[in-house]
Amino acid sequence: MDRRLTALITCLTLALAAPVASQAAESSASSKVSAKSQARKGQVKLKVRTASEGRIFEVRNDFDVPVRVELRLQRTVNVAGAERPIRQVIEPRSTVQLAVIRKRQQGFPMHFDQSFSYSPQLPVGSLPPTADGTVGGNPSGLGYGYAWPWRQGVYYVTQGAGGDFSHNTPKGRYAVDIAMPEGTPIAAARAGTVIEVENGQFGHGPSPSGNFVRIAHEDGSQSAYLHLRRGSVKVRPGERVEVGTPLAESGNTGRSTGPHLHFVVQAREGGELVSIPFRFVRPLAALPNMALGDR
Repeated sequence: MDRRLTALITCLTLALAAPVASQAAESSASSKVSAKSQARKGQVKLKVRTASEGRIFEVRNDFDVPVRVELRLQRTVNVAGAERPIRQVIEPRSTVQLAVIRKRQQGFPMHFDQSFSYSPQLPVGSLPPTADGTVGGNPSGLGYGYAWPWRQGVYYVTQGAGGDFSHNTPKGRYAVDIAMPEGTPIAAARAGTVIEVENGQFGHGPSPSGNFVRIAHEDGSQSAYLHLRRGSVKVRPGERVEVGTPLAESGNTGRSTGPHLHFVVQAREGGELVSIPFRFVRPLAALPNMALGDR
Protein backbone atom coordinates (compact mmCIF):
# COMPACT_ATOMS: atom_id res chain seq x y z
CA MET A 1 0.00 0.00 0.00
CA ASP A 2 2.85 2.34 0.89
CA ARG A 3 4.45 1.69 -2.50
CA ARG A 4 1.21 2.52 -4.33
CA LEU A 5 0.78 5.71 -2.31
CA THR A 6 4.35 6.70 -3.01
CA ALA A 7 3.87 6.07 -6.75
CA LEU A 8 0.64 8.09 -6.74
CA ILE A 9 2.32 11.02 -5.00
CA THR A 10 5.18 10.85 -7.50
CA CYS A 11 2.77 10.93 -10.46
CA LEU A 12 0.85 13.88 -9.00
CA THR A 13 4.09 15.74 -8.37
CA LEU A 14 5.21 15.25 -11.98
CA ALA A 15 1.79 16.24 -13.31
CA LEU A 16 1.77 19.45 -11.29
CA ALA A 17 5.36 20.25 -12.22
CA ALA A 18 4.74 19.90 -15.99
CA PRO A 19 2.58 23.05 -16.39
CA VAL A 20 5.13 25.04 -14.39
CA ALA A 21 7.93 23.95 -16.75
CA SER A 22 5.74 24.72 -19.75
CA GLN A 23 4.91 28.14 -18.36
CA ALA A 24 8.59 28.85 -17.79
CA ALA A 25 9.36 27.85 -21.39
CA GLU A 26 6.61 30.14 -22.65
CA SER A 27 7.95 32.98 -20.52
CA SER A 28 11.45 32.43 -21.91
CA ALA A 29 10.15 32.37 -25.49
CA SER A 30 8.17 35.55 -24.84
CA SER A 31 11.24 37.37 -23.54
CA LYS A 32 13.19 36.32 -26.64
CA VAL A 33 10.46 37.64 -28.93
CA SER A 34 10.41 40.92 -27.00
CA ALA A 35 14.18 41.28 -27.29
CA LYS A 36 14.02 40.54 -31.01
CA SER A 37 11.29 43.13 -31.49
CA GLN A 38 13.42 45.75 -29.75
CA ALA A 39 16.33 44.90 -32.02
CA ARG A 40 14.14 45.64 -35.04
CA LYS A 41 13.03 49.03 -33.69
CA GLY A 42 13.37 51.82 -36.21
CA GLN A 43 13.20 49.73 -39.35
CA VAL A 44 10.89 49.21 -42.29
CA LYS A 45 11.17 45.79 -43.91
CA LEU A 46 9.70 44.29 -47.07
CA LYS A 47 9.00 40.57 -46.93
CA VAL A 48 8.14 38.45 -49.99
CA ARG A 49 6.35 35.20 -49.25
CA THR A 50 5.65 32.35 -51.66
CA ALA A 51 2.06 31.11 -51.52
CA SER A 52 -0.16 28.87 -53.62
CA GLU A 53 -1.63 31.92 -55.33
CA GLY A 54 1.76 33.45 -56.16
CA ARG A 55 4.01 35.89 -54.30
CA ILE A 56 2.78 38.04 -51.43
CA PHE A 57 4.53 41.34 -50.57
CA GLU A 58 4.21 42.45 -46.94
CA VAL A 59 5.67 45.51 -45.21
CA ARG A 60 6.45 45.83 -41.52
CA ASN A 61 6.84 49.34 -40.05
CA ASP A 62 8.66 49.27 -36.71
CA PHE A 63 8.94 53.04 -36.45
CA ASP A 64 6.76 55.01 -34.03
CA VAL A 65 5.56 57.25 -36.87
CA PRO A 66 3.72 56.42 -40.13
CA VAL A 67 5.83 55.81 -43.22
CA ARG A 68 4.98 56.13 -46.89
CA VAL A 69 6.28 53.19 -48.92
CA GLU A 70 6.67 52.62 -52.64
CA LEU A 71 7.05 49.25 -54.36
CA ARG A 72 7.95 48.97 -58.05
CA LEU A 73 8.25 45.78 -60.08
CA GLN A 74 10.36 46.16 -63.21
CA ARG A 75 11.50 43.92 -66.06
CA THR A 76 8.64 41.56 -65.33
CA VAL A 77 8.23 38.27 -67.18
CA ASN A 78 5.03 36.22 -66.90
CA VAL A 79 3.79 38.38 -64.00
CA ALA A 80 0.19 39.42 -63.37
CA GLY A 81 -0.44 42.14 -60.79
CA ALA A 82 1.43 45.23 -59.58
CA GLU A 83 1.73 46.66 -63.09
CA ARG A 84 2.01 50.15 -61.59
CA PRO A 85 4.03 51.45 -58.63
CA ILE A 86 2.24 50.75 -55.35
CA ARG A 87 2.28 53.57 -52.80
CA GLN A 88 0.76 53.26 -49.36
CA VAL A 89 1.02 54.77 -45.88
CA ILE A 90 1.84 52.20 -43.20
CA GLU A 91 0.80 53.04 -39.64
CA PRO A 92 3.34 52.76 -36.77
CA ARG A 93 4.11 49.28 -35.48
CA SER A 94 2.00 47.53 -38.07
CA THR A 95 2.24 45.01 -40.91
CA VAL A 96 0.37 45.49 -44.20
CA GLN A 97 0.00 43.34 -47.30
CA LEU A 98 1.00 45.51 -50.25
CA ALA A 99 0.42 43.27 -53.25
CA VAL A 100 -0.08 39.76 -54.59
CA ILE A 101 1.33 38.73 -57.96
CA ARG A 102 0.62 35.57 -59.96
CA LYS A 103 1.89 33.83 -63.06
CA ARG A 104 0.11 34.91 -66.23
CA GLN A 105 0.69 31.49 -67.72
CA GLN A 106 1.08 28.42 -65.53
CA GLY A 107 3.95 26.08 -66.25
CA PHE A 108 6.36 28.90 -67.13
CA PRO A 109 8.74 30.69 -64.75
CA MET A 110 8.05 34.12 -63.28
CA HIS A 111 10.73 36.83 -63.15
CA PHE A 112 10.82 40.41 -61.83
CA ASP A 113 13.17 43.01 -60.32
CA GLN A 114 11.84 44.86 -57.30
CA SER A 115 12.56 48.35 -56.02
CA PHE A 116 11.37 49.38 -52.55
CA SER A 117 11.71 52.70 -50.73
CA TYR A 118 10.11 54.51 -47.80
CA SER A 119 10.06 57.85 -46.01
CA PRO A 120 8.34 59.18 -42.87
CA GLN A 121 4.78 60.40 -43.48
CA LEU A 122 4.34 63.54 -41.42
CA PRO A 123 1.42 65.95 -41.00
CA VAL A 124 1.39 68.68 -43.61
CA GLY A 125 1.83 72.08 -42.03
CA SER A 126 3.47 75.43 -42.60
CA LEU A 127 7.23 75.47 -42.39
CA PRO A 128 8.95 78.33 -40.57
CA PRO A 129 10.48 80.97 -42.86
CA THR A 130 14.20 81.10 -43.47
CA ALA A 131 16.36 84.11 -42.74
CA ASP A 132 15.69 85.63 -46.16
CA GLY A 133 11.92 85.26 -45.76
CA THR A 134 11.48 82.26 -48.03
CA VAL A 135 9.75 79.10 -46.89
CA GLY A 136 11.62 75.82 -46.46
CA GLY A 137 10.57 72.56 -48.05
CA ASN A 138 13.22 72.02 -50.69
CA PRO A 139 14.36 68.39 -50.30
CA SER A 140 17.87 69.44 -51.28
CA GLY A 141 18.16 71.06 -47.88
CA LEU A 142 19.28 74.44 -49.24
CA GLY A 143 15.78 75.93 -49.17
CA TYR A 144 15.65 75.89 -45.37
CA GLY A 145 17.91 77.65 -42.91
CA TYR A 146 18.78 75.41 -39.95
CA ALA A 147 19.44 76.86 -36.51
CA TRP A 148 22.69 75.93 -34.84
CA PRO A 149 22.01 72.62 -33.07
CA TRP A 150 23.27 73.68 -29.65
CA ARG A 151 21.86 76.09 -27.10
CA GLN A 152 24.70 78.57 -26.67
CA GLY A 153 28.44 79.01 -26.94
CA VAL A 154 31.08 79.30 -29.66
CA TYR A 155 32.83 76.08 -30.66
CA TYR A 156 35.29 74.80 -33.26
CA VAL A 157 34.42 73.20 -36.59
CA THR A 158 36.73 70.18 -36.77
CA GLN A 159 35.47 68.57 -39.99
CA GLY A 160 33.23 69.93 -42.70
CA ALA A 161 31.64 68.70 -45.92
CA GLY A 162 33.86 66.32 -47.83
CA GLY A 163 36.27 65.88 -44.92
CA ASP A 164 38.84 63.20 -45.70
CA PHE A 165 38.71 61.64 -42.23
CA SER A 166 35.10 60.39 -42.28
CA HIS A 167 32.89 62.69 -44.39
CA ASN A 168 33.74 60.99 -47.67
CA THR A 169 30.83 58.55 -48.07
CA PRO A 170 27.34 59.15 -49.52
CA LYS A 171 25.80 58.88 -46.05
CA GLY A 172 27.94 61.60 -44.47
CA ARG A 173 29.40 63.68 -47.30
CA TYR A 174 27.82 67.00 -46.22
CA ALA A 175 27.97 66.46 -42.45
CA VAL A 176 29.68 68.83 -40.04
CA ASP A 177 31.61 68.00 -36.85
CA ILE A 178 31.73 70.61 -34.10
CA ALA A 179 34.03 70.11 -31.11
CA MET A 180 32.39 70.91 -27.78
CA PRO A 181 32.71 69.76 -24.18
CA GLU A 182 30.71 66.72 -23.14
CA GLY A 183 27.42 67.78 -21.62
CA THR A 184 26.81 70.72 -23.96
CA PRO A 185 23.00 71.10 -24.41
CA ILE A 186 21.94 69.99 -27.90
CA ALA A 187 18.74 71.42 -29.40
CA ALA A 188 16.60 70.77 -32.48
CA ALA A 189 17.89 72.71 -35.48
CA ARG A 190 14.55 72.33 -37.27
CA ALA A 191 10.99 71.37 -36.37
CA GLY A 192 9.91 67.80 -37.04
CA THR A 193 9.02 64.44 -35.54
CA VAL A 194 11.49 62.24 -33.69
CA ILE A 195 11.65 58.87 -35.46
CA GLU A 196 14.60 57.12 -33.83
CA VAL A 197 16.85 57.48 -30.79
CA GLU A 198 19.68 55.58 -29.11
CA ASN A 199 20.42 56.45 -25.51
CA GLY A 200 22.21 53.50 -23.92
CA GLN A 201 25.50 52.99 -25.72
CA PHE A 202 28.70 52.97 -23.71
CA GLY A 203 31.95 54.36 -25.08
CA HIS A 204 32.99 53.68 -28.65
CA GLY A 205 31.00 50.53 -29.48
CA PRO A 206 29.19 48.81 -30.97
CA SER A 207 27.50 51.39 -33.24
CA PRO A 208 29.73 54.02 -34.92
CA SER A 209 26.92 56.58 -34.46
CA GLY A 210 26.98 56.21 -30.69
CA ASN A 211 23.91 57.64 -29.00
CA PHE A 212 21.83 59.73 -31.36
CA VAL A 213 18.54 61.45 -32.18
CA ARG A 214 17.01 61.30 -35.68
CA ILE A 215 14.25 63.74 -36.69
CA ALA A 216 12.08 63.62 -39.82
CA HIS A 217 10.94 66.86 -41.45
CA GLU A 218 7.87 67.73 -43.48
CA ASP A 219 9.71 67.76 -46.80
CA GLY A 220 10.87 64.15 -46.33
CA SER A 221 14.41 65.00 -45.22
CA GLN A 222 15.89 63.92 -41.89
CA SER A 223 18.43 65.45 -39.52
CA ALA A 224 20.61 63.38 -37.21
CA TYR A 225 22.56 64.35 -34.08
CA LEU A 226 25.30 61.80 -33.30
CA HIS A 227 27.81 60.84 -30.55
CA LEU A 228 25.55 62.05 -27.72
CA ARG A 229 26.21 61.43 -24.04
CA ARG A 230 24.78 58.18 -22.71
CA GLY A 231 21.51 58.65 -20.82
CA SER A 232 21.09 62.30 -21.88
CA VAL A 233 18.47 61.93 -24.64
CA LYS A 234 15.30 63.77 -23.61
CA VAL A 235 12.92 62.94 -26.49
CA ARG A 236 11.10 59.82 -27.67
CA PRO A 237 10.14 58.46 -31.09
CA GLY A 238 6.84 59.96 -32.22
CA GLU A 239 7.39 63.19 -30.28
CA ARG A 240 6.97 66.51 -32.09
CA VAL A 241 9.81 69.00 -31.60
CA GLU A 242 10.24 72.64 -32.55
CA VAL A 243 13.35 74.66 -33.27
CA GLY A 244 15.25 74.92 -30.00
CA THR A 245 13.60 71.95 -28.27
CA PRO A 246 16.18 70.33 -25.94
CA LEU A 247 17.20 66.96 -27.38
CA ALA A 248 20.20 65.69 -25.40
CA GLU A 249 23.74 66.52 -24.34
CA SER A 250 26.82 66.24 -26.53
CA GLY A 251 29.16 63.36 -25.84
CA ASN A 252 31.94 61.16 -27.16
CA THR A 253 30.23 57.85 -27.98
CA GLY A 254 30.55 55.71 -31.09
CA ARG A 255 33.25 56.31 -33.68
CA SER A 256 34.55 59.50 -32.14
CA THR A 257 38.10 60.72 -31.59
CA GLY A 258 37.04 63.37 -29.08
CA PRO A 259 33.97 65.11 -27.63
CA HIS A 260 31.97 66.63 -30.48
CA LEU A 261 28.60 66.80 -32.22
CA HIS A 262 28.17 65.24 -35.66
CA PHE A 263 25.23 66.91 -37.43
CA VAL A 264 23.96 65.74 -40.81
CA VAL A 265 20.89 66.22 -43.02
CA GLN A 266 19.86 63.24 -45.12
CA ALA A 267 17.21 62.11 -47.61
CA ARG A 268 16.33 58.74 -49.08
CA GLU A 269 17.49 57.80 -52.55
CA GLY A 270 16.04 54.43 -53.38
CA GLY A 271 16.28 52.50 -50.15
CA GLU A 272 19.37 54.29 -48.81
CA LEU A 273 19.87 57.41 -46.71
CA VAL A 274 22.30 59.84 -48.31
CA SER A 275 23.71 63.10 -47.03
CA ILE A 276 22.39 66.23 -48.74
CA PRO A 277 23.64 69.84 -48.72
CA PHE A 278 22.10 72.16 -46.13
CA ARG A 279 22.73 75.61 -44.73
CA PHE A 280 22.55 77.26 -41.33
CA VAL A 281 20.71 80.55 -40.77
CA ARG A 282 23.90 81.78 -39.10
CA PRO A 283 26.83 80.70 -41.31
CA LEU A 284 29.44 78.50 -39.69
CA ALA A 285 31.98 81.05 -40.91
CA ALA A 286 31.14 82.82 -37.66
CA LEU A 287 32.83 79.93 -35.81
CA PRO A 288 36.58 79.29 -35.52
CA ASN A 289 37.41 76.80 -38.29
CA MET A 290 39.86 73.97 -37.74
CA ALA A 291 38.18 71.74 -40.31
CA LEU A 292 39.82 68.69 -41.83
CA GLY A 293 39.46 68.61 -45.59
CA ASP A 294 36.77 71.28 -45.54
CA ARG A 295 35.71 72.40 -48.98
